[in-house]
Amino acid sequence: MEIEQRIYNGDRAREVLENEAFIASMADIRQEIIEQWEQSPARDCEGREKLWNLLKLQEKLAAALKTRMETGTLAKAELRHKQTLAQRARQTARELAGLD
Repeated sequence: MEIEQRIYNGDRAREVLENEAFIASMADIRQEIIEQWEQSPARDCEGREKLWNLLKLQEKLAAALKTRMETGTLAKAELRHKQTLAQRARQTARELAGLD
């Protein structure tokens, strides 16, 4: 994936993760799942397992967004590094050519 695309995706993931409505919705869903699990009869193994899987899926979604955001952050650092290297190379070329 191109560096610009990784940056774009990372920025979009950050917007989602920092969105108040998303944060509140994720917290509400998590709380609902936990409450349903606590209220479910211990003998309902299948139902409890489904709730556990929902909780893990929610965690996986959040982790995937965080990973995408961090990938974008790293891509920004990589781009800055490449730009810095290019600037140093241009400066060195000018110095060698006697322009500075």
